[in-house]
Amino acid sequence: MTNNFSNGASYLLKGFRLLKRPRVLPLVLIPVLLNIALFYLGIDYLYDSFDQWLNGLLNRIPDWLSFIKWLLWPLFSLFILLLLAYGFTFIANLIGSPFYGLIAEQVEIIATGKSTDIPLTLKSILSIALQSIGREVQKLVQYLLWLIPLLILSVISLIITPLATIMPFIWFLFGAWMLAVQYIDYAYDNNQINFSSLKADLKSDRTAALGFGAITTLASMIPLLNILTIPAAVCGGTLFYVDRLATNNTPTKSNQTTALKEG
Repeated sequence: MTNNFSNGASYLLKGFRLLKRPRVLPLVLIPVLLNIALFYLGIDYLYDSFDQWLNGLLNRIPDWLSFIKWLLWPLFSLFILLLLAYGFTFIANLIGSPFYGLIAEQVEIIATGKSTDIPLTLKSILSIALQSIGREVQKLVQYLLWLIPLLILSVISLIITPLATIMPFIWFLFGAWMLAVQYIDYAYDNNQINFSSLKADLKSDRTAALGFGAITTLASMIPLLNILTIPAAVCGGTLFYVDRLATNNTPTKSNQTTALKEG
């Protein structure tokens, strides 16, 4: 089990290595620039909003309670980290999904040596873009189906103390699983494999999928690194599909990531 977990986690590092490939780099630049702008505007807005709220609060409380500022700022910082890992990642995925589908396609060509029969024209790019956005909505529905009961469980944990101690671990596992689904799905979408098959295949390789999702979650919590983590996770998720899952759906396709060593 440990080997599967660490093997799954290693795919994010493999994804980072692919970002500089000539086939991949041009497709990475546009979503990265968009994500940098999103990151800057988001942090700036949150900081200003929190600062105004905090100053308004301090003006309404006695001076002897002003120390509360030093308690609220660490909580705000923790909130920002969680927002970066989940909120920023979700929005960035939605904005960049058309590009990530193209990135996954190019990574699969690199990994298998098999080129697509569809030429990369404006029409094909728009088609992939619309298809990717539709798939993102499908993943959002799946996310919400799990999110609602987890939120209810979190409220219950406020009353049941032992449950509260394990809720952070449950939330982390949930986030890791959803990010594994998120980034491995681009290859499934490109190969026109339905979402139900993705979920079934990941369950058959659950430990490795959690390893990939866990390291991606941790990297997504690190400011600035998270901007590159998203395209790297797309690359890593595609390699995960080619190496571990493609044979479940396309028996003629063998694991050929040794092609990564070439060129």
